[in-house]
Amino acid sequence: MELALTVDEVVGGEAETLLRWLHEERDLHGQARVSPGGSQPPPPGGMGGSTLEIVNVVLSNSIALGSLVTTLVAWRSSRPAPPPAVRIEVNGVPVTVNSDDPEVIRSLIETLRDADSGSSQGPDSSQGGGSAPTPGT
Repeated sequence: MELALTVDEVVGGEAETLLRWLHEERDLHGQARVSPGGSQPPPPGGMGGSTLEIVNVVLSNSIALGSLVTTLVAWRSSRPAPPPAVRIEVNGVPVTVNSDDPEVIRSLIETLRDADSGSSQGPDSSQGGGSAPTPGT
C-alpha cells in the first residue's frame, strides 16, 4: 500500500518532524518504508533550502495501516495547539486526520483500505470529523 502524507503547515518544518517521528516509531519498523516526497523551494528572497511538503509511505500490508494512523494521531498530539492536520492520499483518495476520536479513526482506516483495494467508491462524506476528502488543500 502506497500513501502520500501532507501536513497542514501551521508552523514550517512540520513535515520534516513527521518524517523523523515515523522513522523512529518502533511499531512501523519492518512494516513501513518512509521517505521524503516532494519539496518546494523557499519563496523569492527567502533563505534556506527547500521545504519538505510530502512524506511517502509504503506499507508492507494493510494491517500496518492501523499502526500508521495511530502513529499519526500520537504525532499530532505531540505538536503545539492547534495540531496540524495530516492529509493521507491512497490511489487518489484523500482523507484528513484531524481528530483523535476512535470512531473517526476507524472510519478513516476503512476508507483508506477501500481505496487501496481499488474500490471505485469514494469516501462517504457522511463520515465527518476528518474522514471526508479535503477539496483544494
